[in-house]
Amino acid sequence: MTKRITGLLICVCIIISCFAFGVIHTAAANTSAKTTSDDYGLPKKIEDGNILQCFNWKYNDIKNELKGIAEAGFTTVQTSPAQPPDTGDKWYWLYQPCGFYISSSNLGSKTDLQNLCTEAKKYGIKIIVDIVANHLTGDHGKIQNDLKDGRYWHNKGKCTNWKDRTQLTQYNIGDYADLKTEDSYVQNVVKNYLNDLKKIGVSGFRFDAAKHIATPAEGDNFFSMVKNVGLYAYGEILDSPGGNEANVLKEYTKYIGISDTYYSGEVTGHMRDKEVVTNTSRWKKVGVDGTKIVYWPESHDTYSNNGNEGWTKNIEQKTIDRSYAILGSRADAQALYLSRPNSNDRENIYIGSKGSTHYKSKEVAAVNHFKNALVGRGESYTYGDGCDVVCREGGAVVASAKGSSGKVTVTNSDSLVLPGTYTDEITGNKWTVTETTMTGTLGNTGIAVFYSTEPYVRPTEAPPTTAAPTTAPPTEAPTQAPTESIGIIGDANGDKNVTIKDATLIQKSIAGIETLSGNAKLLADVNGNKSVEVKDATCIQKYVAMLDGSGNAGKAY
Repeated sequence: MTKRITGLLICVCIIISCFAFGVIHTAAANTSAKTTSDDYGLPKKIEDGNILQCFNWKYNDIKNELKGIAEAGFTTVQTSPAQPPDTGDKWYWLYQPCGFYISSSNLGSKTDLQNLCTEAKKYGIKIIVDIVANHLTGDHGKIQNDLKDGRYWHNKGKCTNWKDRTQLTQYNIGDYADLKTEDSYVQNVVKNYLNDLKKIGVSGFRFDAAKHIATPAEGDNFFSMVKNVGLYAYGEILDSPGGNEANVLKEYTKYIGISDTYYSGEVTGHMRDKEVVTNTSRWKKVGVDGTKIVYWPESHDTYSNNGNEGWTKNIEQKTIDRSYAILGSRADAQALYLSRPNSNDRENIYIGSKGSTHYKSKEVAAVNHFKNALVGRGESYTYGDGCDVVCREGGAVVASAKGSSGKVTVTNSDSLVLPGTYTDEITGNKWTVTETTMTGTLGNTGIAVFYSTEPYVRPTEAPPTTAAPTTAPPTEAPTQAPTESIGIIGDANGDKNVTIKDATLIQKSIAGIETLSGNAKLLADVNGNKSVEVKDATCIQKYVAMLDGSGNAGKAY
């Protein structure tokens, strides 16, 4: 007891002395506290989160924004190339480098990049660097001396057939000579550069013009070397890689992730045209693992180039944000968000110029928070009431194709979002979710994001409200369907029940995602007009909700 009293007196004396001398330790404690990714809910793996492209930003400018980047939910920051540019001012010279080493440029020095990586780790943010490895500058006299020898270059002229894999991987892109990446010496030069970046704390790479570098199956072990470096990597694949697309893409993804152009462009194009997206993705159709895909609503090329290539530069940021809402919330891929430069004229975008900080907006951050909170949970994409909808096990992202505000009701696809009341992270508006529908009000961004971080437990299907009697006299036996019956009207998936899953299947068949044939097609014609359409899915939804207007749903066919 004496020891306890003595200890208490000592504590009191310490407290009094702190007040007497005006000592306040709170600020010091906060400054020295170790910041971790757990503070911001950032996933540990790059593949599980989204990427912020700090296009042209100085390393020190990125470092000064790290807290805001973490708060906005970005797991990774992508920098522009750290290689020596041909000329020091305009952005495109970074994509015409003189060699493979970390240079001082208008982005900063090697020390600046290392300090950025060190500071980023405190927030749980990973830094990946853009790599130009297919070619170097067109001025051969400026490239590093050991690569000037002609044996390290393909000398077959310009690529003229973009559907020919040989031309695509061994001919020049315009005026840029094609580096012989299958050569072991060239590979060692690049590997040493990648390892130098790794040593200073870089966590991964993005490879420019990746489709112009052949795969190991085509006799080039370059990307096998990249994989052996042991860091995250993805490559830029614009349009078709030529040749047998499915096989080529699957071959790339054995070693690196790849960027998506087709589906990403489709989403952004539909948002621009104020139309919902009826497709889900092309990757599963060609057998490519979706976890190897990086979506982008726009890239630095589509924004910073002039002419047809710069097709997103005149699209409003809020339209890009709605596209990002869909792409960035998907379960099976990552998404890259471009910090738009301060000019959309190719000739007025300079190396080292800090771009837009719109990535901090509520709508962008909410999408990232949603993705980070629901890592590993399933998804189902749908559309309706003028909106694109990504449902995940635990929440949903709704984006108006027209960017409209106001009340909407959309399908709770596959009943992934548990019934209840949710709060939109962007506006604070309430959303009411039933097993079949989600109803709420979109704010002026045209985006709503709501979810629960509670462990997701899928409820079991409720038993029938009226159990069949164990024994029944013949006169009370339930009416049996004729022996020639093929099933229950509305049971499109053939599981002997009419549920919201059947409505979803019908919607997917209308969108061309799934195919109904034979009896399934007959049972899906709920309203009996000899065709399968959205009205049939609506009838099923009403049947499940026990509302009028359910057509023939539930009856024997």
